[in-house]
Amino acid sequence: MQEKIIRILLNAGKNGVLQEEFTKKYGISKSTASTILSKLEDEGKIVRKRVAGKSYRVWHVKYSPFPIRNVLRVGIGKATEYPAVLLAYKDLDYPKIELKIYKSAFTLTKDLAEGYLDVGCSPLITQVLFALVYRNIKIRAGCGFRGGGIASRVANPRIFGSSELSTMEFSLRNYIEKRGIEAQIRYFPSPDKMVKALENGDVEAIAIWEPFLSELSQNYKITRFEEIFGRYPCCTLASNIQAENSRELKEFLNAYKIATEQIEERREEAISLQAKFLRIKKERIERAFNGFDYDWKLDMDIASKFLEDFGIKLTNASKARIFNLL
Repeated sequence: MQEKIIRILLNAGKNGVLQEEFTKKYGISKSTASTILSKLEDEGKIVRKRVAGKSYRVWHVKYSPFPIRNVLRVGIGKATEYPAVLLAYKDLDYPKIELKIYKSAFTLTKDLAEGYLDVGCSPLITQVLFALVYRNIKIRAGCGFRGGGIASRVANPRIFGSSELSTMEFSLRNYIEKRGIEAQIRYFPSPDKMVKALENGDVEAIAIWEPFLSELSQNYKITRFEEIFGRYPCCTLASNIQAENSRELKEFLNAYKIATEQIEERREEAISLQAKFLRIKKERIERAFNGFDYDWKLDMDIASKFLEDFGIKLTNASKARIFNLL
C-alpha cells in the first residue's frame, strides 16, 4: 500500500493529491492512508500542507513546492558554468543536496520561482525577469562571466537559433542591432536541439554557451560575445525566498563561495564532476573550461549596466527587492 501511495504521488507530480482523495478516489481506507502518510512524512519522502480547513494536500518530495527540512534542492543548466556548485555538492555533509540538471534555463527559473527549487543557477536576465513577475527570487551571487557567442555556418547569417529569455538571446539581439541587419530568431528548448538545427541547415547561426561553443569552433566561424561586450555576467545564483533564512541555504552559500575560490586548484576534480553530472565527455569540458570566468562576486553596478544595455532599467526599490548579494 505504501508503494501504491508513492506511485500515486509521483504520477500526480506538481499537482499533488488531496489527502481525502486517497480514500474517495483510490479506495484506500482513511486510517491506512493516514498511518502511511505519517510514516512517509517522518521519513522525508512526502510533504503535507494544510490548504483549507482540515484538508491537506500531499506531494512526493520530488515535486514539493515548499522547502524540505535538511534538504536543499539545487538546479543548474547543462553548461560548464557551474563547477563551484558541483564542488559544494561534493563537500557538504549537511544539508543533503538534491541536484537537478535542466536543459532549459526558462524551465529551471520557473521552477525556482514557483518553489520547486530552493536554489537555481540560470541567466541573470532570466532571473531578473522572473523576479519582477513572481516577486520571490533573490539573486545571491555570480556564477560565470563570459562563456557565450555565435557559431555561424555562413558568412552573413540572417536566421539564428537561441534559447528564449536568456543572456544568449539578449546578447544576440544586441549583436544583430549593432550589425544593423534584419534577422529572424528561432527558439530551441535545449542546446542539443539547437546544435542539430545548425548542423542540418535549419538555421544559419546559433547563440550558444560552453562547452558547445568551443566544440563548434572546429567546424564553424565563432564570434564570442566578450569580443563585442567585454566581460559580462552570464549566469547568476538565486534562491527562492521561502528558503532565504534557512540553515540549509546558509551552509550551501558558504560552501559555494569557498568552492568558487578553489576552482583553479581543484580544476581536475571540477572537470571530472562536470563530466559525471552533465554526461559530457571529459575532453569536451577540458577544452571549454577556460571559456568562463568563475566568480561568486557580482558587482551591483556592473549587473545594472548589463541589464540596462539590454533595455531593463531597474528602480532602486526593485534592485533592493531582487538582489541580496553575498
